[in-house]
Amino acid sequence: MVIEAEAAPRSGTRRWRLRTWVVVSAAGAWLAFVVAHRGVSGRAWWWTIPELTPPLAFAVVPVALLAVAPLARPARGAVAVAAVLSLAVGWSMAGVNVTALWHRSAPIPPGAITVFAWNTWYWDQPVEQTEGPSRDTDRFYRYLRQQKADVYLLQEYLYFSDDWLPIRIDDTERLRREFPGFHVVVAGELVTLSRFPVVLERPLDLRPWLSKRWNDLPPTDSRMPDYYTAKTLRTDLLVGGRVVSFYNSHFTVPTVGLPFFEPDSEKGHDVRRANYRALAADVAGNPFPIVLAGDLNTSPAMGLLRALPDRLRDATRATGSVYPATWARFGMPLWRLDWLFTTEEVTVRRYRMVLADGLSDHRAQRLTMSISECREGNSCG
Repeated sequence: MVIEAEAAPRSGTRRWRLRTWVVVSAAGAWLAFVVAHRGVSGRAWWWTIPELTPPLAFAVVPVALLAVAPLARPARGAVAVAAVLSLAVGWSMAGVNVTALWHRSAPIPPGAITVFAWNTWYWDQPVEQTEGPSRDTDRFYRYLRQQKADVYLLQEYLYFSDDWLPIRIDDTERLRREFPGFHVVVAGELVTLSRFPVVLERPLDLRPWLSKRWNDLPPTDSRMPDYYTAKTLRTDLLVGGRVVSFYNSHFTVPTVGLPFFEPDSEKGHDVRRANYRALAADVAGNPFPIVLAGDLNTSPAMGLLRALPDRLRDATRATGSVYPATWARFGMPLWRLDWLFTTEEVTVRRYRMVLADGLSDHRAQRLTMSISECREGNSCG
């Protein structure tokens, strides 16, 4: 009987020690990962797979660790500290917008401007060539007209072949018919529509900003070479007597695959970084008020966002969504890939994510804005 009485606590002690070890290891490993991710993401091409971590994990995992901390009774304090530290370090990468809880939209003055930015998902390409729901051209254009915007910044103005090669399209006649009086500016897969006069149009070539020379950029047999080299279209518009620059961007996707076994991993990272460098260089020399919008293919958890100039301000604070997700799969919004930034001369009055009515796997971005009065230090064009 004595032997049996002593055996039970020993067995329980072994279980208790294993449980503590698991919780402490998980807390330590997660903290190490968050710190490493904070320092490496956006800088190293071999960090491709960790960069695909869902942003919300940087908030959910620390909270879960706090919840199980009591299971590691002798080390619960250390687990709690690790969880809190990982939450603090990773909070900005979680994609949570707590300002939505107290945000109140600014009044809309007369003359406010509406901007509509959207990844169209291969324009009006028939459903048999895409993975999306059934679409038709009339419905597609009806959706665009319903937005009643002054400026449209649209991406994926192209089709894709069966072997996933980009195909140039020319729908300018239909665009002018659907949007009478609008100016149409096209560069590669990017199209900007504006009811304001255009004073400058310039696609930004990313090739001068690459770290290495890649001989197949663009591919020699491509039917649409500018699809690979110009991922941002700058269009300067004359708005109320003042020049305002609108940047329409669609950055390349991360190279998905095991970095050391995927030949294009280093190239893909270099091209993505060149997208940001080309944009930053142009913004640095631009004296006008700026609106940048588009599908950057960059989640809140990806460090490449830090490459944007400090002059650009994230408009997220003006949205009423606590978790502004723009990319969806399986009918469920997952996280944010589409962004909108402005400079200080632009007052954001309203900023909303707009459902795509089944026409795209991206929600659109709708901005209502106004331009501040000219003053010393601000260029009025």
